Amino acid sequence: MRAGVHVREVSSVMHVRCPDRLPEDVFRQVLELLGELFSVVQALPPSAALVEAKGALRYQGVDAARLGDVVRLRSVALLGVDVRVGVGPTITVAATASQQISQPGGVLAIDPGQVAHWLGPLPVDALHGIGPHHAAVLRGYGVDCVGLLASLSPATVQRILGGRAGRLAADRARGIDPRPVAPRSLPTSTSVSHRFPR
Repeated sequence: MRAGVHVREVSSVMHVRCPDRLPEDVFRQVLELLGELFSVVQALPPSAALVEAKGALRYQGVDAARLGDVVRLRSVALLGVDVRVGVGPTITVAATASQQISQPGGVLAIDPGQVAHWLGPLPVDALHGIGPHHAAVLRGYGVDCVGLLASLSPATVQRILGGRAGRLAADRARGIDPRPVAPRSLPTSTSVSHRFPR
């Protein structure tokens, strides 16, 4: 763990993944439902959202996994949409967890103390933020699982993937992701303009 990087004591980040090709109006309703339960919701169009549940954990007196169950049940009951909810101490862990849930939906919560053990056996391309190109490069060097990637020094990963990409991959394989969940909603409307030459 790098100096200056704080590890959260509880898992409070949720990555809510809706079914693919969800109509925009239904996605907006899912975001509204999340906004009723949590004060910090970040829309990730076209069909996902991040939630910082720290305030709700204190208010409700339950853990994030239980709140994830509430989100899923309300989404199914009120909107007919079964969501996949990944819960973790960081955005990367929560998003990776939501990817590991098979369709149609469910909740997977990873406690801070379980991150290394849970991420370790996953294939490198399952780690959120590692694209197919970088995964292929890593596999070319024999790095086929997240645990092996985490065991490499950050300098080695940077030499393999390049500066910034290598630094991010090394950190994310260790469960380090200092990005906060930033409140962001969908734009209320969109417009397109086109100028004709004549």
